[in-house]
Amino acid sequence: MERQSSVEIQARSREEALRLALEQLGAKVEDVTVEVLAEIENDFYGDGEVLLRVTRKGARPSPGGRQGQKRRPQQAQRQPRPQRQAQPQPVARQNVPDDVLQEYEQQAKEIVTELLRLMGIEADVFAVDNPSVMPLSPDDPTTVFIDIMGRDLGILIGRRGESLGQFQYLVNLLMNRETDEWVRVIIDVEGYRIRREESLIGLAERVGRQVARNRRPISLEPMPPNERRVVHLTLQNQPDVSTESSGEGPMRRVTISPA
Repeated sequence: MERQSSVEIQARSREEALRLALEQLGAKVEDVTVEVLAEIENDFYGDGEVLLRVTRKGARPSPGGRQGQKRRPQQAQRQPRPQRQAQPQPVARQNVPDDVLQEYEQQAKEIVTELLRLMGIEADVFAVDNPSVMPLSPDDPTTVFIDIMGRDLGILIGRRGESLGQFQYLVNLLMNRETDEWVRVIIDVEGYRIRREESLIGLAERVGRQVARNRRPISLEPMPPNERRVVHLTLQNQPDVSTESSGEGPMRRVTISPA
């Protein structure tokens, strides 16, 4: 089997992208050359994006450019922070009666409010319409969207949204102890998930164009299921590329390949 000579890897930092690339190549850092293809500066929560091409020294030049020639990093323009209204938004009506959905929303709000109280966090809790550009599918369970708004809520989000994911998991466990059917609760904090989704959509589009142009697959960093879904849905109608998830557990990632 021919040894892989070059990979293109996306991650939230150069160090993480280089580590993932070296793992795929089975190489050491002194055995490779590194080219920055694109880089986005960190946002308020420390989440940036970088796309590296890592090539074994002495390998043939890649189709995307002359080997060793440094591209100027592409700085993506930061999008303005979405303006969120501090008022309840219209609630999405799904395939359940309005009164039942409203009951689920009230239950979810009470659970979130009580958990925040126990954590000593002062914030407002609202049931909102689906804020995502990704619509619910017919196979999705009944879903309640909760937005938490307040000041100094970074501790509730955590690094890369890890604390938010754990908080949401706990809310869902408590919620479904009280309901007859499975109800999913999706929680956002000050629009964090929406900003992350916008970042993923932009990333998927940029990497998709690169894959279509260079005809070389690119593996993204490991992502949770909801973030992989954003990448898949963003590129599902692009005729020049295809997407596939691989890996196990927390190391599961999306690879974008030429179609």
